[in-house]
Amino acid sequence: MSAFEFFFSFFGLILGLSVAEVMTGFARVLKRRNRIRMGYVTPLLAGLLLLDLASFWSNTWGMMQQIQISLHLLIVGVVVAGTYFLAASLVFPDDLDEWNSLDAFYDTHKRWVVGGVWLANMVSGIGFTAFVTTPDEFWPNMVSADSLITVATFSAIMGGAAFIRDHRINAALFVVGMALYLF
Repeated sequence: MSAFEFFFSFFGLILGLSVAEVMTGFARVLKRRNRIRMGYVTPLLAGLLLLDLASFWSNTWGMMQQIQISLHLLIVGVVVAGTYFLAASLVFPDDLDEWNSLDAFYDTHKRWVVGGVWLANMVSGIGFTAFVTTPDEFWPNMVSADSLITVATFSAIMGGAAFIRDHRINAALFVVGMALYLF
């Protein structure tokens, strides 16, 4: 097993658990859809999180093929993947009987979810860039126009969703976020 395979098997396991957590929550809700109002913001948030996880997994696979594995890299990986898992575990309620609608659960937990996804992206962007670039390449990569536009756009979407209460605006932000991944 190569160092990359070792790293990615560990990292991929935690990311895979994040995907499973979202899908399991969605399945629980679908099974009880006659007892809980689903709404639209929670499924859209789940969709955005799944796309973000898939994109992150794909990008990491491409970036990390030639990297030297170290304890510091594993720590960054644990922080990022663990943050994704925590966010994923808060998308859907564990006990559906405690909530009459997903919208009420969303309103209570959305800042933790979108904040976690934002944090995972920022830590991974900085942390993994530090591992795949030389010191001379790091800052030019971090402050390139592409990087700044990506960070600003993602931060606006996630920040807007975290602090704007209107579900229609949140839904629009999530749809824009998903479109950016897909197109």
